Amino acid sequence: MDPAEVLSGAGAKKYGGRFAPVGIRAVYLSESDAGASGEVLTRKLRLGGQAQISLEKYPRVVFAVAVSLSRVVDLRRSLSLKVAASLRQFCLALDNLSVSMEVGAVLAKRGIQGVLFPSVVGTDANLVVWSKIVGEGRWQS
Repeated sequence: MDPAEVLSGAGAKKYGGRFAPVGIRAVYLSESDAGASGEVLTRKLRLGGQAQISLEKYPRVVFAVAVSLSRVVDLRRSLSLKVAASLRQFCLALDNLSVSMEVGAVLAKRGIQGVLFPSVVGTDANLVVWSKIVGEGRWQS
C-alpha cells in the first residue's frame, strides 16, 4: 500500500463517487478507521452489487492524513435555507450519487478544495478533496 497511490485519486477518477464525477481525481478521508471501513464496505456494495469484503477478512492499512484547506464547503451544519437543505438531502442520498457528482463538479471548477459531509452509513464525518498529483509522493488540492 503505497501512500502516493492511495492518495492519487485514481479510484474516484475511474469510478466516480460522492461529490466526484468520473474523470475527476478525488481523495476521501474519514474521521476514524471504523468510519472509513463502513464507507469502503458501502462503496464496494454499490459498485459490485454485493459486499465484496468483510471487516473480519479485509486486510487494511490505515493512513493518518493531515490536510490544510482554505476553501471547504461544510455540509455537517444545519442548513437554514430550504433550498440548501434540499440540496444537502439530495447530495447525501444513500444510493444515488448523481446530484452530489454534479454539485462536486461545479464546486471543484469554482476553486472549492473539498466538501466536509456527514457519513450516510455511520456517525463520522467524511472529507472529499479534489486533487492533482504534483510529483511522486506529493499531493495537493
